[in-house]
Amino acid sequence: MEKMRIKKPLTQTPIVLFPHTHVESRVLERLVETFGSLTLCQPWFTEPAVSPDLIEKGMLKVCFPPEALKPGKDFKHLLSEYQGWMRDHQGRNRPAAFSTGATGDETWAIRKAIRDTGKDADDPALRNTLRWHLVLHLAQNLEENRDMAKTLLQRAAKNKSPLAEAMEKNEQIPDMFEDLPLSAPYPYVTDRHRNLIFEAWFGLFGSIINSRAELMTLDRLVMTYALDLFDGRDVLTDEDTGSAPKQKVDAKGLKINRATLPRLSNPSTPADPVLKALSGKTLIVVETI
Repeated sequence: MEKMRIKKPLTQTPIVLFPHTHVESRVLERLVETFGSLTLCQPWFTEPAVSPDLIEKGMLKVCFPPEALKPGKDFKHLLSEYQGWMRDHQGRNRPAAFSTGATGDETWAIRKAIRDTGKDADDPALRNTLRWHLVLHLAQNLEENRDMAKTLLQRAAKNKSPLAEAMEKNEQIPDMFEDLPLSAPYPYVTDRHRNLIFEAWFGLFGSIINSRAELMTLDRLVMTYALDLFDGRDVLTDEDTGSAPKQKVDAKGLKINRATLPRLSNPSTPADPVLKALSGKTLIVVETI
């Protein structure tokens, strides 16, 4: 295996992947080469899928939620049941992946388990821990399926068409993959789903990540959605906060955009926990070229 060469990090500030709990190994290695040490947050009961070599070298830190937010041992069974329900409902009028009991279509057992878990707890985090874990596990499934589909498409695009030998010598075969975006975002994730993912991520990891950390995403729509959340809100100006304007950073094979989100003028006012958590945070959007 070729030895990984780590370049001088683009920033000395801690970087946490957001809201991803899964990143393709090849992409993760490129990110580490470019940015240096990264942190990946994963919910409890996540199957290990990252290179132990990166962890041993201190280039990747994997964090889990506090022990107090760890679901019971029956969580795996509940997750399996929910995934089965989700498969049975694919292709219907709305996406099934993130409907954690709010619409009434789930089985009674799943809805009851979500309601009953932590119902007597005073801490909202304890009451929501099961729902948050379900959301992030399902989001991780989507990311893994997307990575698998992208790999298959890229492999197919490189292979010679099986029709080539049957065509005339100078006849051109249309390339069906020519205009296909092989690194497209997640078209089946709506803003509502994205908000559920953000809420779950900050609910489970907000208390353990470095308050100075910059958040790195591989989905440009994360930046768009985060900025849209601040529309119409009372925020401080760049002059008030000293925030740097949106920046583009050059790195071989990567398109990098970095921007600091607006800072709420009164963080205690909004009831939206996602808005509070994102206030003043710096987001880094990384896309492969």
